[in-house]
Amino acid sequence: MFPTMINELAAHSMAELDDALAAAKRRRDEADMTIAAITAVVEQRQLHHEHGHRAVTGYLKQQLNCPSAEARRIKRRSRLLNHHPEIGDLLGASRIGAAQVDLLADAQQHRVAGERFAEFAPLLCEQAETLEYADLRIAVDHFISCADPDGSFDDHEFHEQHRTASVTETGGAVSVHANGGDPIQAVEMKTIFDRAVEAEFRKDCDARRALHGDNALAHPLPRTSEQRTFDALHQIFVDSVTAPADGKRPEPLVNIIIDPTTALEALARHGLLDVDGDLDNAAPTGRTDLIDPTSRRCATSTGTAVHPDVALRAMIRGSIRRVVVDAHDVVINLGRTRRLFTGNARRAAQLLAVRCTHRGCDIPAEFCDVDHLDEWARDRGGTDQHNSAPQCPAHDQSKHRRQLRGRRDRYGRIHLVKPDGTVIKPLNARDPVWADPDPPSTIPWDDWVREHAPNAARHPGWTITVHDVRVC
Repeated sequence: MFPTMINELAAHSMAELDDALAAAKRRRDEADMTIAAITAVVEQRQLHHEHGHRAVTGYLKQQLNCPSAEARRIKRRSRLLNHHPEIGDLLGASRIGAAQVDLLADAQQHRVAGERFAEFAPLLCEQAETLEYADLRIAVDHFISCADPDGSFDDHEFHEQHRTASVTETGGAVSVHANGGDPIQAVEMKTIFDRAVEAEFRKDCDARRALHGDNALAHPLPRTSEQRTFDALHQIFVDSVTAPADGKRPEPLVNIIIDPTTALEALARHGLLDVDGDLDNAAPTGRTDLIDPTSRRCATSTGTAVHPDVALRAMIRGSIRRVVVDAHDVVINLGRTRRLFTGNARRAAQLLAVRCTHRGCDIPAEFCDVDHLDEWARDRGGTDQHNSAPQCPAHDQSKHRRQLRGRRDRYGRIHLVKPDGTVIKPLNARDPVWADPDPPSTIPWDDWVREHAPNAARHPGWTITVHDVRVC
């Protein structure tokens, strides 16, 4: 059956494969919703006893032949959908998937934050529809940290108190192990290690070019990636006992992104800021009864949550760059005096995202180029944060080659829009609500075809339909 299906699908165009994948996703999501509904009924009526099981997880393990972890996920999923049928409707309509439902189920089961889940459920459901999975996980973590600011960091405190490391030598080989520490230490150590690995990679590139000249790319690097990581760690150990020429060592830079409200609250809580009246009114952004979890930030630039008290200690110690969102001491708007994002403008733009803004790409933002949403030359776009989008070099080039446009939704997230006006988004997902309600400008389709027809000719699978194109 599978070989027959492969042969049938091999003749499909990319658009037909997309449609087939969307249909398959709907069937899978409907099946997951059905399994959750059956599980809810079995648990409510205690029918699992008829199969000799004391709990519904045992029943699921027997009937589905799945591991315990999967059975527990299904049980939590069923309880969530039973209490919030609107989430089940989203799953059944394939607006969200089981992975997103599981994140929401974990939030509902949280010992403290779960008490406020019903209040935030509509907002979190909307986030589940629009955010990438990794970003939804960050949003759920923000919700939990807001609802349980102290308890949500119990694990961090445990890891800090029980931090440990060891280096052992056995039979002429070394084994290195480290565990624990606080989030800032984790980012510092990871940054140092990544820089050391990058340095070893550049050494290999230089050695290959010295050996093979202009034909270097046709030859493999002298070492494997695994060997370079080991050598990088060894170099870190060697450098720790070798004094640099100027007697100073560069310190790793850790960026902590914190919103003004959270920063003011932390300062006031420790008596470092006098606030007359309501603290909420002192915050530059103000507050509402229901706060979007994605609007409150206290995390490293890689997305790791940091307790505001930890961030405050780092501010006082001065070992980090404090990046307060919308702060005036960060150069974020260079107008049209410069075309390229450089200096503070580039760093600030990279801190707006955790990774490349092209959906599905996991390249960290710090390694990305900073692209203009509205083109600098063609659209008179400014070189400022609002018009910036971190993109890895490959997707930056692809965006321009395919004439994609970036546009922000009402939450500030960036979406890519094709020349025909369709949004690149997950299958079966709704279109975003744009921050700018003004209708997009239009360009004649003939002009776009005239510019890109040669590219289309090189790709026989492309089909060009003549109609007006809306460019966002």
